Amino acid sequence: MRPNGWFQIGWSRDFSVDVVVSKTYFGEELVVFRDQKGQLHGIEAYCRHMGAHLGYGGVVASTCIRCPFHGWQWDGDGRNVNIPYQDRPNRAVRMRTFPMLERNGVVYLWHDVRGGTPTWEPPDVFDVLEVGDRKFHDSDPNGQISFGRLRLNPFVVLDNAADPAHFLTVHQSGLPIVVTSEPNGHLFRVKLGFGTSWVTSPETATGDALDILEVGVGLSFTALGGQRSPYVVILLSTTPVDAETSEMFQTVWLEIADGDDEPGQLERRLHRATHQLPRDIVIWENQRYVERPAWASNEVRGFTALRKWAANFYEPAGMSDSK
Repeated sequence: MRPNGWFQIGWSRDFSVDVVVSKTYFGEELVVFRDQKGQLHGIEAYCRHMGAHLGYGGVVASTCIRCPFHGWQWDGDGRNVNIPYQDRPNRAVRMRTFPMLERNGVVYLWHDVRGGTPTWEPPDVFDVLEVGDRKFHDSDPNGQISFGRLRLNPFVVLDNAADPAHFLTVHQSGLPIVVTSEPNGHLFRVKLGFGTSWVTSPETATGDALDILEVGVGLSFTALGGQRSPYVVILLSTTPVDAETSEMFQTVWLEIADGDDEPGQLERRLHRATHQLPRDIVIWENQRYVERPAWASNEVRGFTALRKWAANFYEPAGMSDSK
């Protein structure tokens, strides 16, 4: 439950200027604050001076956070820059910080078991899914859905990308065709085609397709649409909180389409885009992760490739935490 990579911790609207927000991820307590220049920072929760929790009375002071106990100020890089009753800061001590990134209205936090710096960034969701030339409604606020803390492992969510067969039973739809399934660095791309044209002529098929892009272990970008229907883009995020639970977020962008100004139309489209996920969540929360499943013969290749790729985001000594 302690993979390396970028993970969602909320949306831009959740972090206002001058507000200190307490969070717990990967079994560690931290605080997030947006400084007076608008920059987000993540820093360990307990002041290195005498252990006060910065989330309880800590305040933003310009580009720093000030401890409520003795007023020590720490900047976004974890350095002590001011001690109010001494003429110089304590340069010998440093707070642990967590790199932050905002993109598409989503707030990401970088986690590395060894405290390493980011080696890649989550891409722009529209560009990487090749729908950047289309116009979408803002996701805020109705398309930003928080499921809170759930009893699940991010690995069971990740497995979904290699599991077209579950569409038959869980979502009661036709069995999609796996058009592509391949890793590329920190990305794993899967394309599923719906309809017979994806079997007979995949290069010219006009039926809807589901493009899935796994971005590290905790981020899943998807785009569903085609010539017959406007696109829906979804970011599903699973961020470990501790050894047993993860926080789940769903962000939905609807392509602007004719009729969207009719009363209730956007609400109906959003419902169609989101009503299936709770069916998956019920299974995930009560599912045991199986390290060596009894896969059907036609499942082995897809699952094996995805799991081999995902193992790259775990420290060798911590692999047992993910099983």
